[in-house]
Parts: sequence; C-alpha cells; structure tokens
Amino acid sequence: MQQIKRALIFAHYDRDGVIDPHVQYALQCYREVVNCLIVVSTSATALPESIAQHVDHFISRPNKGYDFCSWKKGMESLGDYRQFDEIICCNDSVYGPLFDLTPVLESPCLDEVDLWGMVHSVQGTKQRKTREPSNHLQSWFFGMRRNLIHSPVFDSFWKSITPLDKKNDVINAYEIGMTEKFREAGFRVGAIYDSADGSIKPNLSFLEIAPHLNWRNIRHSYRVIKKTRRRINNPSELAPIRLVQLGVPFLKVNAFVVNHYGLDLDFIRNELERMAYRQEIDYDLSLIDAHLMRVARGCAETRLKSF
Repeated sequence: MQQIKRALIFAHYDRDGVIDPHVQYALQCYREVVNCLIVVSTSATALPESIAQHVDHFISRPNKGYDFCSWKKGMESLGDYRQFDEIICCNDSVYGPLFDLTPVLESPCLDEVDLWGMVHSVQGTKQRKTREPSNHLQSWFFGMRRNLIHSPVFDSFWKSITPLDKKNDVINAYEIGMTEKFREAGFRVGAIYDSADGSIKPNLSFLEIAPHLNWRNIRHSYRVIKKTRRRINNPSELAPIRLVQLGVPFLKVNAFVVNHYGLDLDFIRNELERMAYRQEIDYDLSLIDAHLMRVARGCAETRLKSF
C-alpha cells in the first residue's frame, strides 16, 4: 500500500497562553500519523521542550481571525503544499484522540472522498435559519485530499480567507462556506459521523436521554428533553458517547465546560471509564480532569446544577 504523505496544521488558543497537557498529548499522537506537523498559536509564544521535538514548525501570531486564519498561515508555511497527498486542519477544542487515529484516517467510509471531517452536521447559525439545514463538516478536524489540493478552487478558497470579527460570520463564510464551495465544485464530501445523510437520527432517543434526566427536578428534565429532541442539533455536544461509539476519537471540550444540552456529566464520565476498562478507548482521563480544573474551575458542575 502506497504511503500517504500527510501534513497537519494545528490551530491553538489558550486564555492562559499555555500548551495544556491534553494538547501536548494530542500533538504527540498526530506526529505518529503525519509527515509534517505545524502548530499555529494565537496565545502561546513557544512550545514546551517536551513537545517541540515533535513539531516541524511553530508559528505565533496575533489573536485575530479565528482558526481559519491560523490554518491559512500554516498552509503558507508548507511552501509547495501540492507535495502532500492530504492536509489536515484541526484545533484544540477537543479532548483526544481517545484511540489510535490510523484506522480512522483509513476508514472505508472516507475512501472515495476529497474533503472529509470527523462530523458532518446540519446545524447552521442563527443568521442562516432560513437556509436550514446547512449541511457542512464541522471544522475542528477536517482533511483535504490530493485531487482537491491540486484544484484551482482550493487556491481560491484559502486565498479568500481574511480576518472576521464575529464567530458566526466565520462559521457562515468559512466553515459552512468551505463545504458548500468544494461540494459545488464537484468534490466529494464525507465524515466519520454523518448526521446529514439520513442514516443517523439527528436527535437522541428517549433511552439515550433518560440517563441525563433528574426526576426530582422536573423543570430541568423538561428543558433537557426539549433541547435534545430538536430536529437540528450540534451532534458533537449533544451525543459525545454516541460519537465515540461510532468511531469519532474525540470529545468536544464545550460538552463539559458549556454543557449546552444539560447532560449529566457524571454519567458521561462513568461511561468513558467503562469504555476504558473494556479497552474501547485508550486515553488518560485525568487529562480532562486537569484541564477542566484549570479552565472551568467548577463551572461545568455549577452550570449543570443551575440549568
């Protein structure tokens, strides 16, 4: 089997300007599956010595323009990016990988695609409600392959990236816009977890919701049911355990810190421990605990109780 020459560009931001241990672990894992690893940070000025040896290029830039500007900067540092068969862009908004990435990158469901991601979502922003569903790859981890990399539309898209001030504008123009632009140009799109093709129910069944309900707090339970039964949801934050079971080796940080759907975080943690015991995941869960202690300082639990 011909070896794929792969580059990965990692967009980093941390409010304290540190490279958190869970990020360091992720970079070590990425190093094992790519030929070139680039880290672009809008907060840190240097890499820890323990991780610097794994990174080919480290770029520190002003905190402006969100991740797409970081990925564009990393793309420029590749030089002739057409030398690569695949370019992956990802960020630090997830914990993981929870298990070996190699089978994920070689997944049969991605065999015939040019643009792929971990999660294909139908959720748009508030500004795009009239255009629902907004079928697109979530941009926290996506890859672009050779046919796409060598196309004029690839150059056109990345040259069009400019700093935008509002997150929803970035999502509309670049996250959703990227999938739409490349798909309209005839390129094939795929994902490990595809909630847009109709094969996966976009909302949770009652059996999936039940562990997150607190019958001593009817108001809380009603809001959980209402939010989790919507037709349009964010699968990465709505169904973290389901995603892992279906092959996505990551957990969104916001599922723990923001917990928009009011999920029972103790239940999720217990499920992860059971999966680790059964060797379905291979990840030090204390990395999650330590990160939450620093950035959330109990906010996740407080928000859950006050949901």
